[in-house]
Amino acid sequence: MNLQPMVPKISRGNDAHSFLLIPAISTPYGISASDQVREWKEGSAVVLDDSYVHEVWNDSEETRVLLLLDLWHPDVKAVERESISNMFDYARDKGWIGGGKRE
Repeated sequence: MNLQPMVPKISRGNDAHSFLLIPAISTPYGISASDQVREWKEGSAVVLDDSYVHEVWNDSEETRVLLLLDLWHPDVKAVERESISNMFDYARDKGWIGGGKRE
């Protein structure tokens, strides 16, 4: 399964992909951001700046499992983080994005 290349409309900064289970066969699978391409390696992690075009692919029928963490870019100031978080909370409360209201 391949996901279309994506660029988020709003970038918080970085995504960390920790590869917990990857296909055991030699079919191509990987992740790319901008002009950087990496293969998945079980037990490893990749951090990417999600403001660049990025994509993942798994050309096998096997399942892949990863832990995805959204990280703030180090240049985003505390006041900006609060404003962005409030904007996402508002959108979540309105049902515009998934996850329901946070407590």
